[in-house]
Amino acid sequence: MPEDAFQSVCRHSDSCALAGAAGFFAGIQDALIAVNGPMWCYFYAMRTLEQECPMIAQRMISTQLDNDAIVFGAEEYIRETLAPHLDPPPALLAVENSCAAGLIGDDVRSIARGMGFPRVAAFDSGGLGGMFAAGYRKAARACMEEIAPRRAARTPGRVNLLGLTPAYLRAGNDLCELMRLLELSGYTIGASVGGGCTAAELETLGTAELNIVVHAELGAELAAYLEQTTDVPYIAPLPPYGVEGTRRWLTEINDALRAPRIDAALTEAERVQRQIFFRINAAKSMWGDLWYERAVIAAPPSAALGIAHALRGEWADMGRLTVLMEDFGGLAERYAADIADETAAPESAPGRAAIAALREGIFLGSGSETAGVPPEDAVARFHIAQPAPDAVLLTDAPLMGLRGAAYAQEYLWNDHIRRAIRRAEKGGDHA
Repeated sequence: MPEDAFQSVCRHSDSCALAGAAGFFAGIQDALIAVNGPMWCYFYAMRTLEQECPMIAQRMISTQLDNDAIVFGAEEYIRETLAPHLDPPPALLAVENSCAAGLIGDDVRSIARGMGFPRVAAFDSGGLGGMFAAGYRKAARACMEEIAPRRAARTPGRVNLLGLTPAYLRAGNDLCELMRLLELSGYTIGASVGGGCTAAELETLGTAELNIVVHAELGAELAAYLEQTTDVPYIAPLPPYGVEGTRRWLTEINDALRAPRIDAALTEAERVQRQIFFRINAAKSMWGDLWYERAVIAAPPSAALGIAHALRGEWADMGRLTVLMEDFGGLAERYAADIADETAAPESAPGRAAIAALREGIFLGSGSETAGVPPEDAVARFHIAQPAPDAVLLTDAPLMGLRGAAYAQEYLWNDHIRRAIRRAEKGGDHA
């Protein structure tokens, strides 16, 4: 992993491969996650999940390796940690090795299987091996090799959702909205991989007619693997942010697998778009247009690009738009060229310069980057990524889909109005 990428692990909206691996298995509700490593690594990985999974500590444990384990081996620590969870054993045990544990070379899977655990996915996922998405992809592959879903008779209209994780901001709310839209279109939802499915549901992946990748950096490689092993085709459209983005998402899915009731979903999109249009027009007559001199977006690549299209295409007008993301599979080339003025890695020199230059406008990202953003009176803020230590999120509002489009514009316009009132009050005090 590049040095600047490693530095960004603890300070920005991405995190290490160990957290990414935990982020995959946290989305399998009957999986037990064992972090084979020091306590610091365990707490760091767990911290990335607590916002969306406040009870994750009940099924996430640590071997608490110390210096002796690194020198003499960790088998004793592994057995002692796993033994209390054998009666009954979990449907799936995931053992992820930290950087230090990966150096030891213990056959962790054989140890766990020898203890009586029926299904064990064991793999190295240390932070030096990559960032969050890399750990997620490695965990997904290890899980599928253990579960081994096979070709099966197709269920008409059945779709699976791939590339989900509770580690992304408002992930659970987003999944509910996506499922609502798909069911409104007439599809049947199979497994939501990484989004709360069970180990048994993973066995049925081969019964779907289509796999839909939500976040490409997480699920595209898994979808390609499943296409080889189960013959289920897949698509990986840009995630549905904004009304137009949602309409495009539904249309791409319908092109791949005909929806029985696509008209119902598109009619709902038209209704929401019309409602937003009339209400925002009323606000414009009093408060003016929603304009930002500069806009900076920092988030995982699929979310960053999807929100960039919605922000510039639907939600607001702006002078310059910068998208900060770790590119994956050419996503920037495919989706950023026609919407962003600049793309860069968050911790690159251009990325740091973009945040430093944000003297007025809006920043959309995580709470970590806001340390380098000017005070809120000068720059608006909108949380679209984890971590969010400077915000309390209590509602079930998503960022994706039609409900997400309404929520985002509601937030942006209310912020715009509040800031206009504050400016007017300050102007009056000054006079």
